[in-house]
Amino acid sequence: MAHLSQLLSRLPDTQDMRMSTMGHVVWVCWHGKLAPAVGQTLLNYGGMLVGEEEEQALWFFFTDDVFLALARLMVWGNFNELPVSIELFPGRLQFGRKRDVSLLLDAALQAQEMLVRDSLEVWVHPKSREGKKNLPGIDFERSPGRQGMSPVDWATMLVDVRMPYASTQAWFAILHPLGSPLDKAFQSGWSSMFKKIEVLLQRLKIKSIVSGSFVMLAVDNLLMLRTFLRDYLHSFDKENGEGGACWPCVCVVADRNNLNFNSDLPKKIGLQWDNLMPDFPYLSYRNAYLLGEGFTVRDLRYTGEQMSMDSWCNVLLDENSLSERSIPLLMPSQLTGGDTAETGCFYCGIHSHTAVLCPTRFCQPSPQDLWEKVGGLDLDAINEGFRHIEQVLTAQGVAGYDTLLAEDSDAALVLQGVLDINGPCQLRNVPRHWLYRMREPEFDETPPARDDSPAWDLLDKLAATPPEGLTDLEKKITQAISRHQRDSRLRMVLGFCHVQRHDFARASSAFGEAAMLAPSPMLQAWNEFLQARLEEEQGHFGAAIEQYGQIWRVMPQWQDVRYREIVCKVKMGFAEAVLDALVKLIREDSTYFNRVLVDPALERGRLLILSSLYDLWAEAKKKAEADGAAITALDSRLNDWFPPEHPVQLQLGAKVRQLEKLANTNNYIAYLKVVEVRPVLEKELEECINHEVEELRNKYKYYLDIIQEVRDEASWFPFPTALRDFSRDFNESAGIINRAFSCNFKEAAAFKRTQADTPRLAELLRNLRKRLQFLRMVRDGTLFGLTMGKTFLWLEIVGLLLCFIGVPVVVFWGDSLRLGWLREILGDDQWSIQKVLILIVSVVAFGLAALRTTLVFDGKREKLLEQARVQREQAQQARLERVKRQRRAEEEKARRSREAVAAREAQRKLKERQGA
Repeated sequence: MAHLSQLLSRLPDTQDMRMSTMGHVVWVCWHGKLAPAVGQTLLNYGGMLVGEEEEQALWFFFTDDVFLALARLMVWGNFNELPVSIELFPGRLQFGRKRDVSLLLDAALQAQEMLVRDSLEVWVHPKSREGKKNLPGIDFERSPGRQGMSPVDWATMLVDVRMPYASTQAWFAILHPLGSPLDKAFQSGWSSMFKKIEVLLQRLKIKSIVSGSFVMLAVDNLLMLRTFLRDYLHSFDKENGEGGACWPCVCVVADRNNLNFNSDLPKKIGLQWDNLMPDFPYLSYRNAYLLGEGFTVRDLRYTGEQMSMDSWCNVLLDENSLSERSIPLLMPSQLTGGDTAETGCFYCGIHSHTAVLCPTRFCQPSPQDLWEKVGGLDLDAINEGFRHIEQVLTAQGVAGYDTLLAEDSDAALVLQGVLDINGPCQLRNVPRHWLYRMREPEFDETPPARDDSPAWDLLDKLAATPPEGLTDLEKKITQAISRHQRDSRLRMVLGFCHVQRHDFARASSAFGEAAMLAPSPMLQAWNEFLQARLEEEQGHFGAAIEQYGQIWRVMPQWQDVRYREIVCKVKMGFAEAVLDALVKLIREDSTYFNRVLVDPALERGRLLILSSLYDLWAEAKKKAEADGAAITALDSRLNDWFPPEHPVQLQLGAKVRQLEKLANTNNYIAYLKVVEVRPVLEKELEECINHEVEELRNKYKYYLDIIQEVRDEASWFPFPTALRDFSRDFNESAGIINRAFSCNFKEAAAFKRTQADTPRLAELLRNLRKRLQFLRMVRDGTLFGLTMGKTFLWLEIVGLLLCFIGVPVVVFWGDSLRLGWLREILGDDQWSIQKVLILIVSVVAFGLAALRTTLVFDGKREKLLEQARVQREQAQQARLERVKRQRRAEEEKARRSREAVAAREAQRKLKERQGA
């Protein structure tokens, strides 16, 4: 048993509905394998397959041809076994923004179940058969529904097998080649293409009328329409090379309705033929979805209101690369709409307002980095920006421009880009061009001072003058010109005034006079550019292209001239002819990629242009994606080397995150910037790493010198037990330094670990140096005391010996030694004299000891420190030799072990060969 709710649950949930329409829903249930004739019949009568699963399907019909299709099936089922049950009931077809399709049904209908019988059954809902009593050959018979069906007044169909039940749908197709019939290229190109069309029409037996530059075709049924469009698009497919000679041609398919098949048909359809895109047929959404599989439906633009199924769209073949190889971007209809037969805005080119109402008259000049900012927008953000622009302009009209530009949003940025495309023609940029003579100012350049010309004041007044005040302002400008006849700027202001008054002939004359009086070639070219822009906006594309070409030959560095020439050709409908030039321009100046994306003036060739740009887009995206792994590795390398608070991390981390953001931004400029910046950032990181490594190595060399100084100073200390805290800090510092010099600074982990130890080491060394001052005082004081004590002791001993020996000698042998006078001096109190002499000797010995110690202290201290240093070096060298001997022994042991293993392996292989 089939369950309708199960099938409906598989349909997408359309949250953001774009368009919807009421129609007929056909629920088809079957046993086993469905006969191909059922689906083919429903398809040929205009059915649209909405959803299908095992043994049930949902179809939607826009017209009452559903009754003819079911009648044809009932006639066929009378003569063939057809285990199929069909319900016909009303429903609403809904289309989402991404062309996802869903159905809206009554709750009672959604809960239905269907039990399929052995023969065809068709059940018709009472609302579906309202007003259908006069269908030829079709009657309805009320009949109670089956179990599981909705409890309504169902009816079955009774059909007359003698009726043909032919579809009532029919269309007119109109072909309109571009260009002038007097052009030789048109005559040769269109003649060759028309011959191929004639062959196609004869093969399909399609009636046609040729009137002027229009070819009108009568398409009698849906099968013929599908076949014609498929063969037409195949025959003139320029991609696969099978098209041969082709000429740009607009193709429109319209419902026949009450139209007559005659030469007035193009006028009655009500389309502006000179604004339609060639090569891709125009159909209503209703007819486009009737084409079924094999065709891709493309929207023309955004609309601020819900669209109708009768709105126009383009179709192309699924196998056409434009179906997939195209940038998915839609322009708002508020930017591309308006009466194209009338001249649009001279300043911005948008046809929804005139120059006197253009928002650029009051805007500030665009910043120099505008297109760089637009290049940072994701494609989805640009699409959403366009959607917001459409909604605001639909609701507020021209006043919506000010609302949008005042926002800080992506839509405001996109709109700024749209308005900046025609920047050289806009009032807001005139002062800058006058001051800098059409060149871009340097970043830190001081703006030149304005002179006393009245043109400055009149230009400001022109920007603020409403339409009704332009006549008075024109008189003031004319009076100023009579007083300053050689001032070209006044004539430019007059030209802009004529533009806002919609007097393009006088405006062109004023710009021409300004060009002749211009003081520099750049200003002269600018005025000629304004003349060409006037021709372009009036629809005189040939004259505009010729004028742009002359300016381009004089100033080949001015890319805007080249771009306007390309735009004119696209407006004429010859977009395919300028694709190579457009790609070349973008390769020379990448900012033009986004200009092309957001330029409403390119609407007539948008499909071809977006497809052509897709290759550039895909190429840049591929390179950026290839750099994605490198960016990830760059971020990992940065994190491996530097902690979050490190200055290099703070500096380069922001750049890497910005680069990651650009890599994830779906924009051509962003892709190019990723490819450009990534190697530079890698080089900068490598330079930072090398600099930090060298700085860290030098820092540890400096720390090593400090700790060696501390070690040398503290090496000769008489009280080692008092150095417990000092020794602990010293050993910890020495351990940090030893670990640092034992590792490879070129390794991230070792560098990061060593760098993390640096603050602790610096703190330890500061403490050691503070303690060293006290140790040095104790050490030097001890050494001084010991040295002086030793000297004093020897002097004291010598002096005492002389006293103890000399006094008795004088007493006992003084006369014989002729020292009687000394003996008399000593007298009888020899011991008192002896004590005095001892005191004198002690004082003299102490003084001499202090003097000698002072003289020899520095040398003795250095000698002792040097001896300690030599002993340490000898001990260190002995340790190194011991380590080397140990390593050599280990290597020798490993070598012998490998040799033994190799010998055993060789013996094993030898035994295996002998055993074999």
